[in-house]
Amino acid sequence: MAKEQADTPLDRMNIVITGHVDHGKSTLVGRLLTDTGSLPEGKLQAVQDSCKKNGRVFEYAFLLDALDDEQKQGITIDSARIFFKSRLREYIIIDAPGHIEFLRNMLSGASRAVAAVLVIDAVEGVAENSRRHGLLLSLLGISQVLVAVNKLDVFNYDEQVFTAIAREYGAYLADLQVTPLAFVPISAREGKNITSKAPEMHWYTGKTVLEVLDSFHNPPSNEHAFFAMPVQGVYRFSDANDERRIYAGTVVSGEVRVGDEVRFLPSRKTAHIKTIEVWNAPPKTAAKTNEASGFTLEEAIYVKRGEVMVRTDEQAPVRVSAKIKANLIWLGGNPLTFNKLYLFKLGSVKVDARLERIERFLGDRDGDYTELRRHDCGSVTLRLSRPISVSAFYDNPSLGRFVIVDAYNAVGGGIILEAVEESQKTQELPAGFEEELFTLLHRYFPHRF
Repeated sequence: MAKEQADTPLDRMNIVITGHVDHGKSTLVGRLLTDTGSLPEGKLQAVQDSCKKNGRVFEYAFLLDALDDEQKQGITIDSARIFFKSRLREYIIIDAPGHIEFLRNMLSGASRAVAAVLVIDAVEGVAENSRRHGLLLSLLGISQVLVAVNKLDVFNYDEQVFTAIAREYGAYLADLQVTPLAFVPISAREGKNITSKAPEMHWYTGKTVLEVLDSFHNPPSNEHAFFAMPVQGVYRFSDANDERRIYAGTVVSGEVRVGDEVRFLPSRKTAHIKTIEVWNAPPKTAAKTNEASGFTLEEAIYVKRGEVMVRTDEQAPVRVSAKIKANLIWLGGNPLTFNKLYLFKLGSVKVDARLERIERFLGDRDGDYTELRRHDCGSVTLRLSRPISVSAFYDNPSLGRFVIVDAYNAVGGGIILEAVEESQKTQELPAGFEEELFTLLHRYFPHRF
């Protein structure tokens, strides 16, 4: 029986560690690695010996700070991926930077996480970045949050210090509609309440950091959700009279099988799956979530990169619209304004976009609703240059998370709340026009269309 349990693969979870600079994120991660026995053999002793040799006081954060720049500056400047395991599961910890200049890195790192640990220094209290990081977690749709109030050893583990911070930050998160699963009083440096209960904080009756992490759950797999696949490209193979047209992409949710009828959005064209192709492998009869696949169709239709393929027998919550409401964080040096054109990127789609309305600011931002400044967060309405296929983030994260680009730089990002339906104002082409044009082009230019 023990042998069977040992051979059973553990569940795996991605979590992000975040918080203001110097609040103790790296120290907490170093403690988790050490106290769960997840470090490579000899690693701890090697770092301790190195500190002794160089006359430095050992810190658990040194277990993570491998880059020379990090050692010199004393701040974590990139999103590192760290692995450790409990009895329940394996964890991939994304140690997100806390310094305000590295919020862009954090946004990228946190996008892979399903849960978060937010560290607050009891000495400094709720800092500006503590609030910003709470906003980011809200914008990214990360609802499983543990708030660790660190450095309580400085106050001789005073319960009132912990309670005051938990009350203040809890009220702030409530305004963002984020409810932490737990506030945990800790001392990362001393290893208190990390993997075992600390007798110094007998007044705390809740779980340790590790116990709270083990109480988190991975979201249900997209495998059984509605089928959706953004088209990455359409390819022709003309060698040896091979006339196949391959519609290629990666399935982001659900499953499709040979013979299924599919619809492409926003063009709304329909066809039936003829074959499912895989590079350097025999054809398959089905394609599932996260599988990169190519499809041939029974009917000859013309679709473009960026369209989303769904099944006609499912009520997929994918909408076609040129106007969306979203939660957005702005990272650009210049403000997001109403009179400028930006590039909106969602998966394989790139379209021009303008700010149409700022619904409200998220957080403590004061002032009129005329622009979003650097590090501001807000609920906005964006007008796109043409209709595209989108889904609300909470229906499908892959179709609901976007990036804003200005002059080749990523200056903002967020999640789609909803697509705004509008009356059809533009005159549509006659029914079948594109198909007839495609047939003519294929007849006279068979190797290009």
